[in-house]
Amino acid sequence: MLDDVQLGYYDSVDGIALHRLHTNSEDYDSEQKDAGVVFGRMFESMKYTTTRLRKHFNSTNEIDVFQRIIGCELLEGDVPGQIKLLDTYSGFAGNLQEINFNMQKNTLAWSMDSVIDWSFFPESRIKWVVENIYQPICIKVLRRYLQREKRYLLRKVKPRVRLLKKTLTHSTRTQVTCLATGFYPRHINLTLLRDGQPVPEDQLTGGFLLPNTDGTYQMRKSLEVIAGEVNHNYTCVVTHLSLDNKLDISVDYDPGPSILPIVLFVLLALFVLVMIPIAGCIVWKKCAGHTELTQNRYIATASTEDNECSTDPK
Repeated sequence: MLDDVQLGYYDSVDGIALHRLHTNSEDYDSEQKDAGVVFGRMFESMKYTTTRLRKHFNSTNEIDVFQRIIGCELLEGDVPGQIKLLDTYSGFAGNLQEINFNMQKNTLAWSMDSVIDWSFFPESRIKWVVENIYQPICIKVLRRYLQREKRYLLRKVKPRVRLLKKTLTHSTRTQVTCLATGFYPRHINLTLLRDGQPVPEDQLTGGFLLPNTDGTYQMRKSLEVIAGEVNHNYTCVVTHLSLDNKLDISVDYDPGPSILPIVLFVLLALFVLVMIPIAGCIVWKKCAGHTELTQNRYIATASTEDNECSTDPK
């Protein structure tokens, strides 16, 4: 991962790195060698550590999950920063171990949980591995992909922000929602104000960062209020790297599910109910009129024939 972009993954069966993004052919051999050293070594270390952890926790599970994350950073001026390692294990609260190596000060801070015997990994060996394998390769790959994907990674897309007030279905409460979507990079600060004062976070729901299909992100925070609190002045305040100043958005009212389709359906039903009897009456009158006209024509024809018969000389 580079920030929030997946660069690739390691296939432990075939022992090769597979890239999600385009890679130059001249870098392929170097990247495969680096992947073999870093991922291969990490994979073997994790297998060995997992065996010890299963034994330590007396695990009888068919599947146990051991996770490790290692990351490095570049500071301003292309200066290497810290490299950090975190280990976690299924069923264990917190981190099993955390390693922070400061390249500038050449110092290693290693904290581990006391319930685990880490004597099989002496600190001097940990420092050597981080300093001579993980850190230089990580920085080299980071620089390479930063240069290659700079235009994509350093882009800034402004958020589209709305503040909605929505009446909840089957409830007397109203939901006030602050929504920001379509922004990049992912870091954003979303604050809901009530009469100019921030609403405490423990009263809000949401606040999770979610990805959009176009590579941007969205976040929303919602507050449910009773009828007496609806008329307060609510404001959504957003700060983001793409904005020169903070963005303040006032309420757009969302009445909830539209009743227009229901109204149209009722009117249509009433129209049909009214028109059916009228149409039936019109048809009946036409039929009755036609029958009467036919009968009149028949009577007139019969009278004419009788008159002709009475004047016929014999």
